[in-house]
Amino acid sequence: MKNVHVLFGPELYLLEKKKQEIINNTIPPEERDLSVTIHDARETSVQEALDDCQTISFLGGNRVVIVKDAYFLTTEKAREKVDHNLDSLLSYMEKPSEDAVLVIMVPYEKLDNRKKVVKNLKKLAAVYEAKSLKGGQLFDWVYKRTREQGVSISTEGINLLISYIGSNLYQLENEIIKMALHIGPGNELEVQHIEQLVSRTLEQDIFKLINAIVSKRAEEAFLLLEDMFRQGEDSIKIINLIARQFRILFQLQELKKEGLSNGQIASKIKLPPFLVNMNMNLSGQYEGKELLGILSQLTELDYQMKTGQVSKELALESFIAKIA
Repeated sequence: MKNVHVLFGPELYLLEKKKQEIINNTIPPEERDLSVTIHDARETSVQEALDDCQTISFLGGNRVVIVKDAYFLTTEKAREKVDHNLDSLLSYMEKPSEDAVLVIMVPYEKLDNRKKVVKNLKKLAAVYEAKSLKGGQLFDWVYKRTREQGVSISTEGINLLISYIGSNLYQLENEIIKMALHIGPGNELEVQHIEQLVSRTLEQDIFKLINAIVSKRAEEAFLLLEDMFRQGEDSIKIINLIARQFRILFQLQELKKEGLSNGQIASKIKLPPFLVNMNMNLSGQYEGKELLGILSQLTELDYQMKTGQVSKELALESFIAKIA
C-alpha cells in the first residue's frame, strides 16, 4: 500500500468511508486514538503535517496523518493566510516516511491538473475520486445498504426513497437505518413506510401536490398546501417550485414529440430516469397549450405576490382551486 493518498471529489460520505478504510488498514483499533493526527489546511501549513509524518510514533508503530480541506490542490482561492510550502510536499512524495501514511483530503469536484504538485501526486500517490452516485449506481447503493441493515426493499421503494432524498448518501443512510429499526430485521421496507417515516422536504411535498393537482384530487391538494403553510413554508417559494415542476412537464412533452426515448430525455434535462418516467405520466394528462397557460398564470401570480397586489396564501389557494 502506498504511503501517500489523495482523496478528492464532492461526495463527502465516500471520502469519509475511504479515509476510515485507510486508517483501519494501517493502525490496530487500540492504537488509533494516539496514532491518528488531523491537520486543517485552512489553519495549519502542510509543512506541519509533513513534520508530523516524520515524527516517531508514541507507540512505536505506524501513524496516519490527515490533511483536511487541501484547497491548495484545486483552483480554490484561500481567504486564510496560511503559507503552504508545496516544494516540501514535492520533496516528501519522492521519499515518504515508511512509518506514516499521509492522507490528503480534497472535498472538491476537481484537482487543478495544471499544478506541478498535482501532476506529481497523480504519479506517486494513490488517488481516489469520490464521485456523486447517480442512476444505477445510486440504486445499487441503496439496495446494498438496506440489505446490510437486515431488511429488503422493492424497486418501487428504492425509487421513491431516492425521489424523496436525492443522492445525499449521509441522509439516505440515516433514513434507511431509522426505517430498518422501525420495521425490524427480516421485514420489507414498503412504500407506506417510506411515505410515513422519511423526513420530509418541501420538494417532496411539492411533487405530491403536483400529483394531486394533475389527478384532480383537489381535497388532497388543499390538505397538502395547508400542511405546508402550517410548517411555515413561504408562498412565493411554493409557487416557484410548482412552476419548476410544470416546466419539467412541458419539457418532457416537447422532447417526447421529438422522438427521444425516456433515457435520452433524462440525459438531456439531467433528471434520474425513474423521475422522468414518473413525470412523463403526469405530463400526458395535459395538452401543450394547457401547460403553457398554467406557466403563464404562475408567472403572473409570482409577480402579483412579490408586488403585494394579492394575499399570498389566498392567491395560491385560488390558483389550485382553478386547475385541480
